[in-house]
Amino acid sequence: MPSRIPRVTKTVAIVLKSRRLGDADRIITLLTPFRGKIDVIAKGLLRPRSKMAGHLEPLTMTEVLLAHGRTMDLVTQAQSVETFAVLHNDLQHLSTAMYLLELTDRLTVEHADATEIYEILERSLRALAREDGIQLVTRRFELDLLTVTGFRPELDRCLETGEPVAADEAFWTHRGGGVISSDALANYPEARKIDSHVLRVLRAYQSLSYEEASRIRIDPDLAGRLEQVMHEFVRTQAERDLKSAEFVEESRRVSLGVDAESDA
Repeated sequence: MPSRIPRVTKTVAIVLKSRRLGDADRIITLLTPFRGKIDVIAKGLLRPRSKMAGHLEPLTMTEVLLAHGRTMDLVTQAQSVETFAVLHNDLQHLSTAMYLLELTDRLTVEHADATEIYEILERSLRALAREDGIQLVTRRFELDLLTVTGFRPELDRCLETGEPVAADEAFWTHRGGGVISSDALANYPEARKIDSHVLRVLRAYQSLSYEEASRIRIDPDLAGRLEQVMHEFVRTQAERDLKSAEFVEESRRVSLGVDAESDA
């Protein structure tokens, strides 16, 4: 006989997003380690006296008690574990954090074990909060998440021949999912030459340990080119534009007008 679904479950979760449901309720999208991405209902969350309101905001790690419902579980208790308050104090960090949440939401299937994805997201948010380089955190998050979800880009070998491709001779196809040599151009009409510096950094981010990758210095110009390549790729994998990606790009441009970071 199939196991009975528990009437009440307790889990830690990261709030990815929320949307209104009627006059006082909200549907909250949670990323949990073992149940994966789930939508739950928080009744009365919009009422002024709601005790759960501050604990179910996007970009909050929270511990929730869920009561099993017919279509969606109901949140009966919520207590913040980490609010990442420091990320709300800076536009670049906030926009980056929201991008990590949106990309996680787009590439994660519902009701499936998401232990690795949860660990990647939590680790990245904590790294962002301690002010590790934004480029390092974001690009490593993208590459790790893409790998776990089955969309790992091929950065070293030609998609067509399987042979190694030199960085200064590589072409990039975001639709094909990686690099190709000039011999394969006929089969990838959308491919274009990829900047060798961008490719070398992405290869390093994909293959080196986090500590080793953190030693790579990224100037603002290179940061913009890395961002362009990866945002184009993840938009293709997510099969739609990411609003937060546009926010990230704009906030970086605004920040550069005021204070250009050496590691972006």
